[in-house]
Amino acid sequence: MSRQSSQKRPWLAAGLTLLVVGLGQFYLRRWLRALGWVSLAVVTTLVFVPQSVLTDPAAASFWDGAPLAFVGLLSVFDAYVLATQHNVRLESQNPETPRCPACHRELEANLTFCQWCANELPEGEAANFATTDETDGDS
Repeated sequence: MSRQSSQKRPWLAAGLTLLVVGLGQFYLRRWLRALGWVSLAVVTTLVFVPQSVLTDPAAASFWDGAPLAFVGLLSVFDAYVLATQHNVRLESQNPETPRCPACHRELEANLTFCQWCANELPEGEAANFATTDETDGDS
């Protein structure tokens, strides 16, 4: 289980994995899972992809490389789901912590904008956070 405290971007994880199988899992610091996806891609290439596709990819048909593409797409889906689950787990650990509606990072007290992404916060949300912070300090 991951013990990171920062949010992860699911689309970044998926995009990295689309470039190189397992790279999104590395971004999420899931080392063994990334190694597993890379190993699966290598085994799939050795077992199911004809040697002619590796020597001359331009002359190959779509179906010759389909097993490797399938493994790659599964890896992309896995990276996206892992990042999403990581973010949900972080939010459930401390639901009272106010977060920016745009970037989902923690907000500081008495600000009318997010210090991370400069997104302007709704007035009610900023005011609620400021009053709860002030009342906590008085007790």
